[in-house]
Formats: sequence, C-alpha cells, structure tokens
Amino acid sequence: MRVLLISGHGAGDPGATAENGGKRYREADETRRVTAAIRKALAAWGDAAVYPTDRNAFADYQKGTLRSTARFEAYDFVLEIHFNALKASAADGKTKGVECYVPTEAKDTAIAQRLCREIAACGLTNRGVRRKNWSVIHTACRAGTPAALLEVCFLDDADDMAVYEREFPRIIRAMARALGADEEVENLTVYETLADVPAWGRPTVEKLLEKGWLRGDGDTLDLEHNMLRTLVVNDRAGLYGQ
Repeated sequence: MRVLLISGHGAGDPGATAENGGKRYREADETRRVTAAIRKALAAWGDAAVYPTDRNAFADYQKGTLRSTARFEAYDFVLEIHFNALKASAADGKTKGVECYVPTEAKDTAIAQRLCREIAACGLTNRGVRRKNWSVIHTACRAGTPAALLEVCFLDDADDMAVYEREFPRIIRAMARALGADEEVENLTVYETLADVPAWGRPTVEKLLEKGWLRGDGDTLDLEHNMLRTLVVNDRAGLYGQ
C-alpha cells in the first residue's frame, strides 16, 4: 500500500505547545518526529512518503496548492498526524487518549479504528473515530484517496506524554501495524536515541559509543532492531572486550 504521511502544522506554525516533565513540546516538532519514525518502520514493507516537512499542508490548502504538492491520487491512503490539546493538567494517573478523524463521506473506517485500537493498547485511552471534514483529509477524500487525521495523544496532558515518551517505539509499531504492515514490523524498529534502546541492549550500546565503535552521540543512533540484537550477541561472546 502506498501511504502519504503528513506532519501537522510547521512552517512557522508551532501548533499546540506545552511543558511536561521539564521538557517543552511543540506539536509541529512532534508530528515530524512521528512521521519520520513511521516512514522508517514501513520502509521494508511498503511505499511510504512524507509530505514536505518544510511546508504546512493546511497553509497550502488555504493557498490552493495542496493538491498539486501532495498528489493525493498517487497514494492508497493519507494519514495526517496531529497532537491534541485541551487544558494543561497535572498528572492524575488518567490519560485523555488517542482519537482519529475521517471525512464525513468516508465509507471505510477500518484503518482509523485500527489506529485507535493499536495505539490505545500502548497505554492510552481510546477516544474512538469521529467524522469531521478537516481541510486536508477532506481534500484527499475528494481526490479519491481515503484519509484520516490522527490525534496521537494530548500534548498538554502529563499522563499522555509520559506514555508517549516511554512507549514511543511501541506506538510507532502500532501505527505501522494499523496501516497494514504485518507482524514483521516488530523487527523493523529503529532506535533513535539511547533512551529508546531496550534495557537488554543498552549496556552494549553504551560500551560501543564509549569506544567510538558505534556512530552517534546517544541522541541520533539510528540503530535498527536486528542490528542491535547482533551487537548484543557479539558483546556477550566477548568480541568487544570489557
């Protein structure tokens, strides 16, 4: 399946902003983080493209250039990524959750339903699928391409963002599965940061970074899951020393 991923906001529009756990979040930054990660997760399975990240799809819609830039007809599905925001709240142990929008005329909501279900399984409340003609996805639908707008979670909710940060690799795999990737996507995970690396692999990665044998500074690892497994096996065999 050919998928077009669109990062919400950007090009001077930060979208929602919030501070949680001492970290400042901008919706435009997080939507681009998510689309980049999904594209990598889908790379070995299907044809996933990302709408130019230096542009704002809604602004292009307003200027009348969205369809010529997006070329919706070339894709089987369009997914626009956003983050919700309502009112900043302190952690209370409850997540506000994930929800998905489809155009009012959409006939098949299966992918949107799967997105909500798979992401909610990572620890977020499932707010379900709603119908609304948001400009970008409605334009895609009128061009003949099914589309959905995904609100990953609430950017200004401390509980939501705790789940998002802790379960980011799982959430990306969940999105890939919802878009139709088979279970092999579990082995296509790419760890972007040292914090993303599972506990069983972190000592090996730290050792290789310290020795200078692994590129990256802990923030830009770009380390694929199966490669991590190989490195850990080699480390346990003593190939990398103490």
